[in-house]
Amino acid sequence: MNNKKKLTKFYKDIKYFIFKIIYGKIDKTLIAKKNKKIIIKSVRFKNLISYKLYNIPNGRLYTDTVNDTAFILNKSLVKEPSFQYRFKKNLKIINGKTTENFVFENGTPNIKKKIKGNVFSLLTGGAGKNNYWHWIFDVLPRIGILEKTSFKKKTDYYLLPSMSKKYQVETLLEIKISASRLINSENNKHIICNNLTSVDHPINLSNDPSKSILNIPTWVIQWLKKKYIKKNYKSLNLPKKFFINRELDSNTFARKIINNDDVKNTLINLGFKSVCLSDLSFKNQVKLFNNAKFIIGLHGGGFANLIFSKQGTKVIEIASEKSGDVILNLAKKCKLDFRRIVQKNNSKQLKFQNSHILVDIDKLKKLILSLK
Repeated sequence: MNNKKKLTKFYKDIKYFIFKIIYGKIDKTLIAKKNKKIIIKSVRFKNLISYKLYNIPNGRLYTDTVNDTAFILNKSLVKEPSFQYRFKKNLKIINGKTTENFVFENGTPNIKKKIKGNVFSLLTGGAGKNNYWHWIFDVLPRIGILEKTSFKKKTDYYLLPSMSKKYQVETLLEIKISASRLINSENNKHIICNNLTSVDHPINLSNDPSKSILNIPTWVIQWLKKKYIKKNYKSLNLPKKFFINRELDSNTFARKIINNDDVKNTLINLGFKSVCLSDLSFKNQVKLFNNAKFIIGLHGGGFANLIFSKQGTKVIEIASEKSGDVILNLAKKCKLDFRRIVQKNNSKQLKFQNSHILVDIDKLKKLILSLK
């Protein structure tokens, strides 16, 4: 370990030590159902999927906003709503043992902010912080679970994983949750409030996120459609055929179409419009997909918007050999006319869905023409 790293570790250890003196150690795990102060409500969707809601009076929360979030009552970690995501040897992410949570070893090393009122946590861990797909399916449906209980009316504030992306606030404004009721956990890592509420993860039902994402519950899709599709979208003048162009996307260093200009120009000549989703508001993305007849794009989070498309909409996903069936399965659930063009990985260092690919233009054109 070099001197700089040693110095950084030294100051971090001092910080953790001081905050443990101020706020005390977290040294016990509390089972929610065994504590009379914690209110637990069951929420069921069509008698198929059951979730739990947890309401913790005078609840405290500490989060690093990505891997670990601890729900705390007094000086005990409440097991059920807390999470601590860890990589397994096969690179799969799981919710680890409660004892692995950050707070047991390091305490709560941030100033505690007192919030007067009831706070509902939308924290989800992992990519839910800054990935559009995971925001749509891991974060927002938690509100759908909350709505089936009386605690929706009692909620004063919503604690968000982040507010750095414009869609994060826009999605909540669209369902009448004002900006004044939003709390950014990046600036509020350690809070205490009158009542702290959380619900089970809406799609990760078996502690296997990689598997769960392949089977988005039907109620989640239906709830998102009901919340965000408006009746007057039908008459809007929007492109019916478009290409999801990721050339300016923030993630192109990890996944891109090498001959993107050729693909874009070919599609424009075939009557498609090139669209960069990050240039659009969330509301306009919903409108765009709801009015579409034919959608083409590289494997990515923007395809979460397929839930807003009408049944029978034609979709072509451009994907690498290891992209998986996430978008295929979502398209099936939404009853879309889905096809996929699979290309070999064209990058030595990048793997799986992050591969760069070179699209066979003739193959793409032939597939498009076969769907007309």
